[in-house]
Amino acid sequence: MRMPTDTSRVAFLSLILAGVLALSVEALALTLSEPTVALWMLPTHVGVGGPLVLLGAAMGVVVARSWAGLWKERAPAPLTMVAGLVSAPALLGAWIAVATLVTLKLDGRIATPWMGALLGALLSAVAAGAILAMSSPLVLLVRRLLARVTKHPVGRFILRAALWVPALLAGGALVALIMPLVGPGALKVLPWSYVATGCAGLAVLPLSWKLLSARPALKTPLMRALPTSLVLLSVFALMMPRAIERARSSFSDKPAVASHLYSALAGPLDFDEDGALSLYAGGDCAPFDASRGPHQVETPNDGVDQNCSGADLAFDVADFSPGPRRVEPPEGIHRRPNMILVTTDALSFPHTSAGGYERDTTPHLAAWAERATVYETAFSIATSTRLAMPGLIASKMNSQMRMLDRRGHPYPYPSDEVTLGTMLRDAGYRTVHIPGERYFTRWRTHALGFEEFDTRAYKSTDENGHNSPALTERAIEIIEEHDDDRPLAIWVHYFDHHGPYTIPEGAKTFGKGKSSMERFESELWFADQSWGRLFEAVEARWEPEEYVMLFTADHGEAFDANHQRHHHGYNIFTRPLHVPLIIQAPFGRGQRIEGLAGHIDVLPTLANLLDLEPREDWLGESLVPSLVAGTPPQKDVIHSLFYIPEAAKRGEETFEMIGTRTDDFYYFDDRKNGVRRLIRWRDDPLDAHDVSKEDPERAEIFRYITGQRLQWLREREEALTPFAKDAEKANE
Repeated sequence: MRMPTDTSRVAFLSLILAGVLALSVEALALTLSEPTVALWMLPTHVGVGGPLVLLGAAMGVVVARSWAGLWKERAPAPLTMVAGLVSAPALLGAWIAVATLVTLKLDGRIATPWMGALLGALLSAVAAGAILAMSSPLVLLVRRLLARVTKHPVGRFILRAALWVPALLAGGALVALIMPLVGPGALKVLPWSYVATGCAGLAVLPLSWKLLSARPALKTPLMRALPTSLVLLSVFALMMPRAIERARSSFSDKPAVASHLYSALAGPLDFDEDGALSLYAGGDCAPFDASRGPHQVETPNDGVDQNCSGADLAFDVADFSPGPRRVEPPEGIHRRPNMILVTTDALSFPHTSAGGYERDTTPHLAAWAERATVYETAFSIATSTRLAMPGLIASKMNSQMRMLDRRGHPYPYPSDEVTLGTMLRDAGYRTVHIPGERYFTRWRTHALGFEEFDTRAYKSTDENGHNSPALTERAIEIIEEHDDDRPLAIWVHYFDHHGPYTIPEGAKTFGKGKSSMERFESELWFADQSWGRLFEAVEARWEPEEYVMLFTADHGEAFDANHQRHHHGYNIFTRPLHVPLIIQAPFGRGQRIEGLAGHIDVLPTLANLLDLEPREDWLGESLVPSLVAGTPPQKDVIHSLFYIPEAAKRGEETFEMIGTRTDDFYYFDDRKNGVRRLIRWRDDPLDAHDVSKEDPERAEIFRYITGQRLQWLREREEALTPFAKDAEKANE
């Protein structure tokens, strides 16, 4: 067998064809799995990855010419080639298994991270060498088996590796493309776009090589047109106009090869190091001036466009004010009422019966809500537990909480941090916390100040993670047996309907009970049965003026187009932020109240009921006037934040996303991906339709308010900043 004489041209064109098609399939896969990616973004996606394709093609020429020289000297037998191809997946799988085991064994055993990584790489290389050295017996065995098979006419088809290998890879690409549609809940952690990209590229490479070798006439026109077109497309992506900045969604922070190339280029191309690019539609109007850029805070009425919006801003900041932290305590309630805090993990208010959901998922919660005050539009500060809890327990953003460093999150808070538990303990309460999952027994300081940390119910969790009956039994036991001189403050946190979802025994089945959402709803219904028993036990134990009972969720759970892979925790969309907030006090029962409320209001409200002074660093308002008079909360705006504390230790940006919400509009700034959007959130449940072009003046005002809040948070940032690289150097 002889290699073609013009190996370089064939290799170059084949690699470019394979790369372009692979990037196109990658973009197509993203349109099927990522709601922010559209098909029209495909050319820009290919353009972003174009330099990598051209570089790979150039390197491929060198590799192909080298192999061509070896090929001329000794051509392996076709049967040996096929045997090697068949054996390769088994050998690769063995190496991956060994390398994974080595990594797991080394994890945490070597104090110096770089030394651990070096040792892991060395051992993995040794394993690869050993497996390669021992591969010949497997290849020989497979070759003998194939030799027997190929004695028959049908079996000889196996030798046609040039056809069946690409067909197999093309089939893999097709499967990867349809997986997000057929089974959006299956193997959600696997980025199918990578699988589709790799399979498509590897399938096209041998086919294009074979085609170009068989038809030399195609090489000249392709050599003239293909590289030039790819270069022009790459230049267009680089100089992409701001008018199509939405196209950034296809290559910014996505599971894609083009996204990795963009991330690698973003640092060197950020000339003024302000976190924004003037290229790739990054929106930096002053690429060499760090004081001006899309992430900068606008100063109204100064004649300078600091945030590159196109004009200076003029408006009255007083239109966006917080509500009062304290009013005169109301009559008709004990000064130290018993406090019952019932929280659950991962529940959006619109997914409850009380929130108007079409399926009766929480009948007991809905019945109890009729005897309490329901806040229709209440929000968490974030969409994952560790990022959201500070709003509930401290009326702060995650960035404001002081944290202690340790190997992994969630990070503990210092013992002198003021939280809901410490406030109630210091006010003379007996404080009890009943957690529903091991995560909270590892964290513990989320319940700082709760002196009794009762885990006996959690330890009775079944194999599928369901324990709501046991949690409820224990809570009722404590409530009924409580005879302390101190009032009782008890916090029960449920976890039954957190993923992964399995239908509990005896639970109601919704739909066919097969989708993630239907299994979630069965778990939700199962937990609701226990909530009903707890509500009834509290109401039977005390008179209305003797207790306050509050129900909420740490964050929401969504099953819409924005959340096909992860149902919470990776964004600040409305659905996973919108949580139930229901308060039962002796006044205001049966009310449903519109207006902005949230977790940040819980601590000021309870402090107000106890006639305690609020702290200056609390972000929320007291809902006491709302509870008593049935009026909406008085705040004009509420914020959300996606803040990653451990990024500070790596010297990276910690404030990734921030949002500003009013009664009608929601503006969020995804600073990591360079996406900003103004939404009419009440009419747009997916936060999909950006109205900033329809109302540019309002968009600019919201952008300013959001930037001001971000600057305010930066000035008060705590978290793990003392452990950041720069801080460590300063202390040396």
